Amino acid sequence: MNIDQLRKRFSTEETCRWFFESILWKQGRSCPHCHNLKSYRLSGPSARDGLYECSRCKRQFTVTTKTPMQSTKLPLWKWLLAMYLILNSSKGISSVYLGKLVGISQKSAWKIGHAIREMMAPGSELVPALRGIVELDEKYIGGKPRYEKGVLHKRGKGTQKQ
Repeated sequence: MNIDQLRKRFSTEETCRWFFESILWKQGRSCPHCHNLKSYRLSGPSARDGLYECSRCKRQFTVTTKTPMQSTKLPLWKWLLAMYLILNSSKGISSVYLGKLVGISQKSAWKIGHAIREMMAPGSELVPALRGIVELDEKYIGGKPRYEKGVLHKRGKGTQKQ
């Protein structure tokens, strides 16, 4: 998928929110505060889109509550675009370049980059660890051997020198 296809698929803020809800709430919507499965959508002139209220603790929440995306004023589309760019860059991406591509300041891009890496970290509560067969597109193997005390490594590629 390229950026144009991504933009067509997630053309509105609502489709981005539905995407995040389908990922984070696979077993149904749950309150991030008390983990209750019963909640209802708030509607009306003062309620913003995607706002829910828990039936047990009566606290309001959205799909971004208790995630690194909470309390940011950036639209979910920019978060999604930043995730796409970070995941598709083979050697990482600088915050300056990320900011230019997403259309935000370097400081915001730095914060988003770190938040996305935090969400991808092993042991993150948001996404379970990978299981089964995992396929990779690229892999870098090699480099200089690390120093180990008392171990002599061959010098040069395929030579018999010590």
